[in-house]
Amino acid sequence: MMSASSATRDSQRNALYNLAAVGAALLGLLLVLGARGHFVAVWPLLSDDTIGISRRLLLILPGVMLAGTAALNLLLCKSLWQRREYAINLTLAANLIAAVYLIYLMIRGVPGHPIGTFLALETSFVILLAGIRLGLVWPALADVEKR
Repeated sequence: MMSASSATRDSQRNALYNLAAVGAALLGLLLVLGARGHFVAVWPLLSDDTIGISRRLLLILPGVMLAGTAALNLLLCKSLWQRREYAINLTLAANLIAAVYLIYLMIRGVPGHPIGTFLALETSFVILLAGIRLGLVWPALADVEKR
């Protein structure tokens, strides 16, 4: 026999938090790989003495953005699994900022870089987090009384 409190707890279970936690871990790993690829690509330019400090900072900014978002996603995936409100808010904010920065890079046009792939991943994750933040629940459970 099921008690009223366990029925309420089961009906409030939202598997989207679990999906967000797994998504944060996977996206974090992919962003780490992207940041590594970026740093490998720009390293020869960073060691060139003819390039000014401001240009060097602009060259490392995309890698820092990817690495920072990756670190945050990886650090917060356990808290997302545990359905912590701050984790949803912080992860959503960080990934939204990263997505906007990637949109900027797409508009600016950086040929030969997989910005579109990372933007698609970021946008999908932001949509998932925004849905959770707005109250989307999955699986949707109907209130059916047993007779």
